[in-house]
Parts: sequence; structure tokens; C-alpha cells
Amino acid sequence: MKKNMKFKVMLFIILTIIVVCLFFFFNKKEEVNNPESNIDNPSEEQNNEVENKPDEVGTNYLNDIKYTVKVDKEIEDVIVEFLNVYYNSIKELKENDMTYLFKDSTSEQALINQTAVSLLIETRKLKPNDLSLDKAKYDLDFIEVNTNGNAVNVTVLENNYLNFNFMKEIESKIYNIENEFTLEKVDGKYKITKYNKVQDFFVMITDLYSGGGKTKLDQIKQDYLDLINEKLKKDRKDYNDFLNGTGINRKTCDHEYNREEALKQTVWVNKRDPEWMEFDSNCQNFASQVLYSGGIPMDYTGSASQYLQWKGYDYSYNESETASGLVYTWTYVPYFREYALNNTGYGLCATVDENLYYAEAGDVIHVGTTGPTRHALVVIGDYKKDGKTIDILVNSNTVDLENYPISAYSYPYVSLIKVYGWNE
Repeated sequence: MKKNMKFKVMLFIILTIIVVCLFFFFNKKEEVNNPESNIDNPSEEQNNEVENKPDEVGTNYLNDIKYTVKVDKEIEDVIVEFLNVYYNSIKELKENDMTYLFKDSTSEQALINQTAVSLLIETRKLKPNDLSLDKAKYDLDFIEVNTNGNAVNVTVLENNYLNFNFMKEIESKIYNIENEFTLEKVDGKYKITKYNKVQDFFVMITDLYSGGGKTKLDQIKQDYLDLINEKLKKDRKDYNDFLNGTGINRKTCDHEYNREEALKQTVWVNKRDPEWMEFDSNCQNFASQVLYSGGIPMDYTGSASQYLQWKGYDYSYNESETASGLVYTWTYVPYFREYALNNTGYGLCATVDENLYYAEAGDVIHVGTTGPTRHALVVIGDYKKDGKTIDILVNSNTVDLENYPISAYSYPYVSLIKVYGWNE
């Protein structure tokens, strides 16, 4: 009897252990498979950390790499990781944390970069066209490396190739974007201590920031977003005027602009026409070449100091009314704008600040941070959907752009200089 009792007790204990084990096994399996389980739903603070990590850790957008100079593989890896996180952010228009790649994640350098990328993303999300990316890839060329104590300074040129979702069939290209890194080793791993990028969204921040930390950076970003929102209201009105065939001040000139010939000169993007002078900042020089190719004659009459001449015969500055030398209306964005606005009589016949949607191949667009005075672009055509123009495509020098939609620019100020021809 006692033996039967002991046997029943032992059997009960064994069965209990089996039931408990099965319960934990199936409960654990349900937690793993259930997206609403506690394991997959961390606290709000944990969620924020997850969202700030790149969605596709390990996604490599690097297409090709050149070494004009040799670079340490560990340094190269940090720079490639930095750019991959950046491209992942702009592809999805979702900000990812890049500060972890800096020596101090709360430093001004880390915060300036993070704010600039955030500004780019938020600006593109405001635009009517879908500026997320269907495809993205980039090339690198390491052109300078030097060591200064514990710091390594690296300059690398970046070319990128982007297919925006609203125009997937067109590849937009940006060439020779200069990236400057300073890196130091921390606990055996390279970290970024300084960074600078020569591109619109980045210089928008660095142009205005002179200190004040995250509070000031957030204010600069918000001020830009408020301004861009205001500009977009005007843009919507301009677009409706364009659809209605209104809202433009046309000019009649003695001679028409040859847009086909002008367009031929716009191919000099990732290279320079050897028939012309070249400058480090070549954007307006490039635009002037395009106008000249379209038949607009150089104008050496009038006062150069009052921006009434427009000539670029050679590198030597010359204000005299002779067919020689150059004046800065040929090469400098604000001065050319003054010439286009004020010239009467002989030479360029154009209007300034026209409705952007009337842009045609060979027209000039000026953009900038505090006014349309920083950079010159040349229109190569428009992009249509369902037979309607929805964006304007541009080429430029320094930064070198090809097939680039004007809506993808972050600069808040955009001004169309509409070229009609020239007068005797």
C-alpha cells in the first residue's frame, strides 16, 4: 500500500514537472512570435533608442572607391559607415543617429552634422514630390590624408547617384562633394572629432551657427523650416498660376535666345570645357558660358562697377569698355543677378524672380540661404507627370549637379532668371 502511495506521489511530481516545462516552452514561443509581447515592446525610452539606429544596419551604398592617396583601412571603414548611415537616412527620409561615430556624441561637431541631416530630411518631407529614394549609391576618392599629432585629417570626394521616388526612371547625380574628416583613436577605434561637408543643407547650418549648442542649432533648423513653409505657400500659388497660363512678365527682345545651343553647353558638369576659363567656384562662370553659347553676346559697355557690363574674355579683371578681360558679373552670382535685373539697351534681355514653373532649358536659377545669392544653376528641362510639369531639372558646377530636381534643394530662396534673348 505504501509502495503504491509512493509511486503515485512520484508520478504526480513527474507529471507536474512536465506540465510546467511545457507551459514555459509554449509561452516563450508565443512571446518570440508575437510582435505585441513585452520582449518586443520595450519602454518608450528604449523605443526611441531603437528608432535612432539605422533601420538597415549593414546596408552598404558604396559603389566604387579610388585612392589618390593611401588611407588606413580602419579610417576608411569609419567614413564608409558614416556615409552609409547618412544614405540610409535620406533614402527613407527617416533620421538615424550619426553622433555615435563622433568622439563625443554631444560635441558641437556631432550636433551640427545631426542637425544638418535632420534639416535635409524635414525639408524634403515638406515638398509636394516624393523625395525619398528608390535607389542610391556613391563613389569615393580619397584625395588627401595627413597626420597632426594624434589626429588624422582626411579629405574625400563623394559622387552620388540617386533615383528619387517621384521620378524613378531618371538618375540624378552629384559629383565632387568635398568631405573633410578629422579622426582620433579612442579605446583602439577611430572616432570623428571634426567634420565639414560642402553641400546645401550643411552650409545652411554652418553659415548661421556661431555657438550656443543644441538649443541654438534647433532654433536655426526650425527657423529654416518655418521659412521654407512660407516659401512653399508662394510656390503653390505660382504653380496654380502656371497651370492657368498666368503670373509671368514676358519680354520682347531684338534677338531670341537659342535654347538648343545653350543646352549643348550644359554637358560640362563633371568636367570643364577647356575652351573656357575655370575657377574654384565655377557655378556662375558655367551659367555665363551657357548663356553665351545660346547667343547672348558679351557686353562691355557701361560701368562695370555698377554691374552694367558682362564679359569673360580672359582671366584679367578689366573695367574698361573694351573687348578684353572680365568683370565679376560673369563669375559672381549677386553681380550677375544685378546685371540681369538692370541691364537695358545692348546685351542680355531677361527678367528676374519669375515663376519657377515657366523655366526652360538655358534659363538660370539662383539659390541661397539668406537670399538667392549663393549658387547658380542652369535649367536643362522640366519633369512631367500626366502631361503636367511638376519639377524643374538643373545642371551646375561646384557643386556639380546633373539631372537634379530643384525641389530636392534645401536652400529656401530660389529665383528664376528668365532669359528671352538679347538687344542691339
